[in-house]
Amino acid sequence: MGRGVPAHVHSEAILAALLEARPAGLDITQLMSATERTRAQVHTGLAHLREIAAARGLPPVTWDRKWGYRMLDDTPDVWIGYERAFFELVHHRVENFIAGTLLPHQKKTPNDPYIRTVLAQMGAIESTLQLLANLE
Repeated sequence: MGRGVPAHVHSEAILAALLEARPAGLDITQLMSATERTRAQVHTGLAHLREIAAARGLPPVTWDRKWGYRMLDDTPDVWIGYERAFFELVHHRVENFIAGTLLPHQKKTPNDPYIRTVLAQMGAIESTLQLLANLE
């Protein structure tokens, strides 16, 4: 495929490959081979597919190390595992941002109302993400 192909074209090819592979998944290399697309085109297609999946009544696109990318109906345990991993990842990134950027800023300007507000809000976000990652 040449440059400039719309994301929905890539997503349709990826959807077909994932549905054909069910219940197994496909890793990125297998998706590239099955759809004859580059890594970037596969990522573009996956992003678009994730955006439109709910509107089209499709199951969510999940990923894990063992199975790769999958679209499975009626598997809330797989969906929840993927969601928890996402929350854990974002929590870790927020935690690092607070420690590496916001706390040094606060140390330099402890009376700045902006940084106090930002730290309070980011602390709430961090707590929420941690709760979601560990929710039973």
